[in-house]
Amino acid sequence: MDAQMQTEKVLVKKEKLCVNIEQIVENDVSLADYYGDIVKILGSAVTTNVFSAAVTGDKAIIDGSVCVRVLYVDSAGKTDSFEANCPFNRSIDVSDGADTDIINVTAVSDQITCRAVNQRRAEIRGSVGLKICVTSVTDCEMITADGKQPYHTLECKAEGYFLAGSMSKCFSLSNSNDLSDGAKIKKVYRCSVMPVINEVRNIKNKLMIKGSVAADVVLLTDDGNFVTERVNVPVNQIADMEGIDEDSRCCVSPGIRSVDVRLSPDTPQSGRQLEVAVIVSADIDAYRKASVNAVAEAYSPSCELICRQSSIRCITDILRVNENYAVTAKMDFSSCRGQSIADAAVRKIRYTVNAQTNNIQLKGNIHYGIVVVTSDNEKLFFERIVDFEYTKQFGENVADCDFVPNVSVNAVNCAVNSNGEATVSTELHIDGFVNVAKNCDVITSVEQGKEKDRSNADGVITVYFASKGERLWDIAKEQGSCVDFIKSANGIEEDVLSADRMLVFELE
Repeated sequence: MDAQMQTEKVLVKKEKLCVNIEQIVENDVSLADYYGDIVKILGSAVTTNVFSAAVTGDKAIIDGSVCVRVLYVDSAGKTDSFEANCPFNRSIDVSDGADTDIINVTAVSDQITCRAVNQRRAEIRGSVGLKICVTSVTDCEMITADGKQPYHTLECKAEGYFLAGSMSKCFSLSNSNDLSDGAKIKKVYRCSVMPVINEVRNIKNKLMIKGSVAADVVLLTDDGNFVTERVNVPVNQIADMEGIDEDSRCCVSPGIRSVDVRLSPDTPQSGRQLEVAVIVSADIDAYRKASVNAVAEAYSPSCELICRQSSIRCITDILRVNENYAVTAKMDFSSCRGQSIADAAVRKIRYTVNAQTNNIQLKGNIHYGIVVVTSDNEKLFFERIVDFEYTKQFGENVADCDFVPNVSVNAVNCAVNSNGEATVSTELHIDGFVNVAKNCDVITSVEQGKEKDRSNADGVITVYFASKGERLWDIAKEQGSCVDFIKSANGIEEDVLSADRMLVFELE
């Protein structure tokens, strides 16, 4: 029969799916009549947009599009670009999926090549990598050590920040800038975005989120040069979240689902405007501090116990990382007589996280796409990879922690000297929450098994030769006694023996 013991429920996040998939990108583009002939393809800018992502039944359904803007030199020697949109719809199996599951989709890489078939046609081939994570929030019922128990129990303190709720919320936002020299702007080439959350306030069942999205838009002018314009999109949103109040600790991690950049027509009534529309995702975890006297182990001298255990991740502290980090690299373009850099774009950032005793390290590399202007005014495209290592020091032990940072680009600055040697300075923004944690093994349910034969146990005195380092709990469980009996009979207080000794005690 089931044992009647006091229980307490806590919320835990369960990962149902975390997988990287490859989305094939293929497109054949024929240039419209108003485009110049393709003389040389310089490179491309890739934007992966996720318009919707949801779990329906046992499937994760993702709808999106890959926008590839191809940069080329036309027959007039000017730099121009054309774009190709490749929509996609993916369905991924999710074991035990539910409509309430939380899904997160991010683009992690791209491998796109562009080839001119002839002067009027180009082939785009490659793939983008998508990381899909599906999690659920479920109840975990712990047996507590409060009150009188029918068995012998070993207690543990499950304390820290426990999950009060988790959700993913998307916001559609937009803003625009007036372009003073809009008449010279021909089209949009690429856009990089950086979301930042500056302030989070929570009241009962509501969360107020403030921040901004900085969008750096690279534009092509009529004469084939590059101009960069920054558009700041304010974030000022309210999210409904059951179970939170003023005492909750809320962690908000922003991301970008999609970006749409447009140039408005130039009219006599108003100047030209640059419009940026984004879908911002906010992954929200809310925590409440609590302490539970849980049961880690249990046994009974009179019957067998069938115990089910679970490992609870107890968050002991939540630390914020929110800072800029500069990466400076030297690049040599003397062989092509490089004179200046027309455009430098961070195509992707790859890194791994390593938590040590008192610090966290991010080691990885930055993949650049760089357009160099030579002394002959020719534009050439180069790819460069630069390693970086970021270390964040803490005043406490963070060796056991959970940290998934959002690494974005705040700015890229370039300078070229007379020898064709370039200095590329990139300011990264590293944002995220370090959840310092420990695993706590607790019993979630207990059932009674068959009765033990204890007919000869009453009044039996046992002599046990214990070794240094043995737990009294293990001795009592093996011998069918009780820790308190052993301590009382032998005049000891320690739970783990500090030396070899003989123990004398009565069986229970």
